[in-house]
Amino acid sequence: MHEASQEQLSLAAALLDALPQAALLLDRELRVIRVNHRFAALLRLPAGIDLSPGTPRDRVVGHLAGLLDRPEERRRLLEESETHGPVTRTTDYHLRDGRTLRRRRSPVADGNRLHGHLWLVEDVTRQSEAEENLYEQVRKLAALADERAAFAGRALHELRTPLATVLSFAELLLDPLGGPLSQEQTAYVGAIRRGAQRMRSVAEQLPRTASGGPAPEPRLGPVLVHELIERVVLEALQRAEGGGPYIAAECPVTGPPLLADGGLLTGALEELLGNALRFTPDEGRVEVVGRPAADHWTIEISDDGIGVPLEYHEEIFTPFVRAPNARRGGYPGTGLGLAGALDTVRLHGGTITVRNHEDRPGAVFTVRLPLSRP
Repeated sequence: MHEASQEQLSLAAALLDALPQAALLLDRELRVIRVNHRFAALLRLPAGIDLSPGTPRDRVVGHLAGLLDRPEERRRLLEESETHGPVTRTTDYHLRDGRTLRRRRSPVADGNRLHGHLWLVEDVTRQSEAEENLYEQVRKLAALADERAAFAGRALHELRTPLATVLSFAELLLDPLGGPLSQEQTAYVGAIRRGAQRMRSVAEQLPRTASGGPAPEPRLGPVLVHELIERVVLEALQRAEGGGPYIAAECPVTGPPLLADGGLLTGALEELLGNALRFTPDEGRVEVVGRPAADHWTIEISDDGIGVPLEYHEEIFTPFVRAPNARRGGYPGTGLGLAGALDTVRLHGGTITVRNHEDRPGAVFTVRLPLSRP
């Protein structure tokens, strides 16, 4: 029996020393069977401390309790150490030296026969710090989301009444009963109405954009791409009143129509063109080119502006995100325009990508739209 016990102790010692964690093995009566080297080092056990087989576990528990920083953790450690049930438990302890130790306490059993208990202890200080940093970032993101939602609600409230007024007067001016308008005046009022309608649509979508809610369903109909490009470019020229970058447009009139929401696509293209104009110097050039293919249209908006850093080629389509060169340059913007344009294009089963010119400054935004919405 003595030889067998010594053989078992030697085997237990070898197994515990092979573990990557600090380990303490107790028998059924909660007496020490073996402590491995990592356990002694991690808990900084005093030199010469007697932890020979049969030592009461109070000696180890008392030493660990003396290392703890929080009184409630000391009480919990002492209470839990009075008995070890058949359930595995994991507990974190904060030490006075700033470390955080995680103890996993498990029964050692063969079927219904209990042989003892095993403690596995590891230093999780860095992991705990990382988790706390993650929780702090989550809290900050939640607060930011609340701020965005509040801003969106206030913006919608402040914009709704003046936009309704602009639309009402635009409708009155276009009403034949109000008197005849010249062709040029009719075009101007029509542009005012479309701009106000676009602003109302953007304002109404602000709460959804801020909260990440579902996008509205588009109102589908045939859309001629050359008319879409012509309308957007002409209105940009009218707003510029002869100033700003040179705008060029190219698109065949023979291409097939898109099955799309013309109002939403107009708004998306206005955002992309406005973005190009915003970052292009007055002596620069902006081009809008439409090209039909067998099953899709491609619309490219290229500019001579500041370009987009490679690491932000995807990020700039995220709401409220702006590239650092745009922020540093003092260019106006909220970071919502490109996100809204991408949402519209995705509603139509399309894509938007961006690249920089290889031989000169500026960026190229490429919109790909299928002829029929998937």
